[in-house]
Amino acid sequence: MFKKNSAGAWVPDLPEYALGEAFAAGVWNISTGGSRFAPAMRPALALEETLDLLKGAGCTHVEFHDTEAEPEDADSIMTLVRNAGLEVSMCTANLFKRGPEFANGNFGSPVAHSRAEAVRRTKNYIRTGIEVFDAKIYVYWNSSNGFGGPLQVNYQDVYQKTADGLSEVVAWMLSEYGPERALPIAIEPKPNEPVNWGVPADCGEALAIIGLMPEEYRAFVGVNIETCHSHMIAKRYAAELGLAAAAGKCFYCHLNGGTGLKYDEDIAFGDNDFGVAIETVYTLREIGYSNIVGIDCQPLNTDTADQQSASVARSVRNFQRALEICNERINPEELNALRAVADRASLSDLFARVTSGK
Repeated sequence: MFKKNSAGAWVPDLPEYALGEAFAAGVWNISTGGSRFAPAMRPALALEETLDLLKGAGCTHVEFHDTEAEPEDADSIMTLVRNAGLEVSMCTANLFKRGPEFANGNFGSPVAHSRAEAVRRTKNYIRTGIEVFDAKIYVYWNSSNGFGGPLQVNYQDVYQKTADGLSEVVAWMLSEYGPERALPIAIEPKPNEPVNWGVPADCGEALAIIGLMPEEYRAFVGVNIETCHSHMIAKRYAAELGLAAAAGKCFYCHLNGGTGLKYDEDIAFGDNDFGVAIETVYTLREIGYSNIVGIDCQPLNTDTADQQSASVARSVRNFQRALEICNERINPEELNALRAVADRASLSDLFARVTSGK
């Protein structure tokens, strides 16, 4: 799914959508709930029910880990996906909960067997994504990759080995399928959880890892920035999107929300801070984002059996609300004129007017 641009460089050849036209969510975004601190609140659903609920919530596409859609079951699962009127946008191998080998990391692990298993499992699910799912993108979430304490890894090696693992996957994919059928790979950074220090932690580290890859493989790897992951490290999410776009690497996005320097709360997009939703949507429009908008949020711990997909549906509605506000209340010419003279007072007032409607 790559094509050559006018300069002869390989670039993703993804379906294009008007902003707010196509949304995706993972099947894991509908769950029973429950944790060490909370009871399960909702009954488990069959995949058919989950897919129908995602469709009803406003999704056009669905996302899978290999733990929810095993390669050997992919054909029958695709029948259910099509019956629900959906397509697969993204697939990703579970490199965090699949087996004990990933307790110490994956691509960047100091343990050779863990690195090899991460590469093997990734190749296997990319094959499924291309041959069965007709997926649009493959996401590598760092998940278990990183370290837990002082000197537990060689700090140079953990970045280089992560780049080496990605390079091995890309080299294999190009050999097997060629650039035209290759899936764009998007690195999804996260600063911590499940590891104490995740690698890569943010967009800048993800771009640095891509820069450590051989030049012939870099074009095939970009980033997938998630709202809550950025907030966990006190990053401005819209600025992370801007950095990815400036590097030509904003391959995908995952929208949700959180309340700051905490754990990965995965609440609905726009729930906690609607101003962030407005800034995010305007930035996606400003950078020319034309891909599927991914939603990655969990039900609230009080959601009941009839609210299984409420967080996903609310995320989609909040996105559309923010998009309407951006279209109706933000004049790009006025905004850019104030930016050009660094009139921060007027810019602050403009944003208050936009968010309040007054």
